[in-house]
Amino acid sequence: MLLDRVDELADGVSALIEREEPAYGGGDPVSHQDLRDANRLNMVAILSQLAGVPGPGLASPAETGRKRAEQGMPIAAVLRAYRIGTGYVWEKLTEVAGKDPETAQALLALATDVWGLVDDYSQALTSAYQETIAERMRRDVQAKDAALDALLTGGLVEGSRLFDCATMLRLPHHGTFAVVAASARPAEDAVPGVEGALAWRGVRSAWRVERDGQVGVVALTEAVPIDQLCEHLRAHASGRVGVSAPYTGLDATHLAARQARLAVAATPPGDRGVVRYDDAPVPILLASAPEPAAELVDATLGDILALPERERGVLLKTIDAWFAAKGEPSAAGEKLHCHRNTVRYRLNRVAELTGREVSDPVDAVEIYLARLAHRLAGGVAASRRSPARRTG
Repeated sequence: MLLDRVDELADGVSALIEREEPAYGGGDPVSHQDLRDANRLNMVAILSQLAGVPGPGLASPAETGRKRAEQGMPIAAVLRAYRIGTGYVWEKLTEVAGKDPETAQALLALATDVWGLVDDYSQALTSAYQETIAERMRRDVQAKDAALDALLTGGLVEGSRLFDCATMLRLPHHGTFAVVAASARPAEDAVPGVEGALAWRGVRSAWRVERDGQVGVVALTEAVPIDQLCEHLRAHASGRVGVSAPYTGLDATHLAARQARLAVAATPPGDRGVVRYDDAPVPILLASAPEPAAELVDATLGDILALPERERGVLLKTIDAWFAAKGEPSAAGEKLHCHRNTVRYRLNRVAELTGREVSDPVDAVEIYLARLAHRLAGGVAASRRSPARRTG
């Protein structure tokens, strides 16, 4: 009976698999003893079921599938080894049956059942393998999310944990980095395929999707410094993108994340572009203090924002054109397609409503900052408080 020779058979099939399947030939990650133990258990299961005696049944191939998945063995190699093993057992069965015509006839009659059993065992192995890989991927995603969250929130204390997070995210332990925050509409990728595109250029990065976009840590290189990164983002982003100042030391990632998010907030909603934290000090200043900025809008532009839509729009566009033309009425008129005197008339109206003259440097600064803050807030009209006008 073959069950009595199972140790001998396990040795024989293990040697055959190591000879026929290259993935098992080097002893890594599956050692010879590991392979032999699995072969023995699977042969006991199959032979016990054929003999009608209790055995491990489908638990045996399932355990093999789980273990090989954890070891990182390719499923194709695992199934090939399984086919080699079952073929070996069938060959031994036919050798035993060949000496007895009656037994050979019985084995032939059972051939369909035998190979059906082999299919069941192969399916059990495959299912367990796939379930283990899926669970492993879920664990990896969760671990990477936790590592990235620790970097972005500053939840790192010990240097060893910092290195562990970098290793988990496949980021270098040392180098120059930048944090990117990208805003997008719901169900839309802020920067489609960004991680793969950067990897193709030799740049390591780690990203996660957030409620209103994406955020990522990018390891800059000599070939892709901060300027090149911004060019790539500008070409592929679907909405607003903020980029932190470059920094060294992953322990400063949480500070850079705040910079990147402020840079996004320093771009008016609906715009599409890339803002670097160190290139936009005035918008960043307003974005970092949203409540005082809103109060400035209300106090300075409150009466203008309370006007009917058409008149409000004309005056706001005139303010924008005036500053864009560096205070030159004729140039502003060209932008607005009107006469310079019309520009002056509208600016006088602005002065009446705001209590501020654009010709006065201090007043002009207040109007400019209020208008910029209004745009960063999405052009939302201020609450109707009485504007703080100045007289005299």
